[in-house]
Amino acid sequence: MRIDPSYDHLSLKMLAQGKAPWVPQPWVASKFLPLLLAFPLACSSATEGGTADADAASPDSRVVLPNQDGRVVEPGDVLSDTGDAAGDAAETPDVETGAADVNGFDYPCEPMTVESCVTACVSAGHRKCLKEWGPCIPPAEFCGNCTDDDCNGLVNEGCAPNPECEGPIEPECPVAMVTCQEGANVFTGDTLHLSASQSHSSKGPIVKWLWTVQAPAGSAGAFNPGDDVEAPTFKADVAGQYLFGLEVWDDKGNKCCVPAQLVVMVNPYPPLDPEVGCSDGEREGFVDTEAYPQVAGCAGAWDKPGITPDAVVQTCGGKGGDDGGKPEGAGCSTPDMCAKGWHVCNGWQDLAAKSPTGCAGATPPDAKPKSLFFALRQNSKNGSVCGAPGSGFNDVFGCGNLGAGLGPDKSCGPLDRVLASTQPDSCGFNEAEPPLGPWQCLGEEDSHLNEGAVVTKKGCTGQTCSYDGSPVGASDKGGVLCCHD
Repeated sequence: MRIDPSYDHLSLKMLAQGKAPWVPQPWVASKFLPLLLAFPLACSSATEGGTADADAASPDSRVVLPNQDGRVVEPGDVLSDTGDAAGDAAETPDVETGAADVNGFDYPCEPMTVESCVTACVSAGHRKCLKEWGPCIPPAEFCGNCTDDDCNGLVNEGCAPNPECEGPIEPECPVAMVTCQEGANVFTGDTLHLSASQSHSSKGPIVKWLWTVQAPAGSAGAFNPGDDVEAPTFKADVAGQYLFGLEVWDDKGNKCCVPAQLVVMVNPYPPLDPEVGCSDGEREGFVDTEAYPQVAGCAGAWDKPGITPDAVVQTCGGKGGDDGGKPEGAGCSTPDMCAKGWHVCNGWQDLAAKSPTGCAGATPPDAKPKSLFFALRQNSKNGSVCGAPGSGFNDVFGCGNLGAGLGPDKSCGPLDRVLASTQPDSCGFNEAEPPLGPWQCLGEEDSHLNEGAVVTKKGCTGQTCSYDGSPVGASDKGGVLCCHD
């Protein structure tokens, strides 16, 4: 979306709310806009049962939008709108899932794509596509203006005094402020102690609170004892970026005009030095060992069936992998792809705790479409719905760009791909199976109900398959996800 030179604070707030901004025609702007800007637009407060004028603001609170390197986003620059889902879908290319996508689910954005957005405090933020678009993350505080850029309720904190900024102005609305005792960088399993104690109002004490959180896929974290107390706790259960929000009311029923926000990065625990994690010494997925020290995508082949049952163990002494001693997978099983001290990731929860971006980042940026699928142990009974351990071996789940897409209704956390068939002796995705790929799900007449127990990657030996003009061997098109013990 292009920011028109005539957009003022009102229009930017409309953008932040997903509304189309009012853009005056040239004759209207030249005749009336100077008059409009000459009068303050007051931010009115609201009482419970009433409504606040969310679009109103004074010229003194006009926001200059800084980008991440500190330069000001000038009128006419390009920002992406977080509203208009139909427009976004039309402008964003879909992730291709193939004609055999039995789940009929396409992702709304390309994984790891980053775009601009307008934050809750009307600053220039950014959001990243993981499985879906993540929250709009505020920028760092920018010292070149007189506004709250990072949405924490403070203006120019940590900055030298700015003579261009006017003196303190008593806010019309209560001011929400968030603190976290543990800081902005924590580990999985940590309990966060949040507080709204620094929130304030010129009209009376703060008596009501409402907390929100935008958490990574699969998080079951909740505010304790509830989302309506001054100082709740919150357990960070999966890795990734969390955006906490807070709204407050004073004893007169006045609500804050702008919610406060706090970004907390939850890192995998324990912190580890980078390791490859694949038995052959090379990664093909999650290739950045610094960013992903606890999860690896390991390409290779195996002819011993299965990945999901606990009974599947190493059978070729860890010599698997496309660069290992048995690149064709003879006598190998799925655990033979993982290095010592690593295991085939055990369910989506294991992956969610060890990858800060979920499945996003599993495929390298230069990976060709439908070229990589990394599987893990994930139980399922039917319908590609992820289940509890022991619930069944239906379908093969994992990460990559090969396989059917997994929608939120499948309860699979960050997992984004699945091989799922409705016919015996098939994995259910043409580009994964011979003559286009090496994945096979052969077995008895009910093999389409037990793909996780029968899957092998032994097709295409000797590069006898071909896809998109290139030869394909048994070790191509992915392998397994390995997680650090």
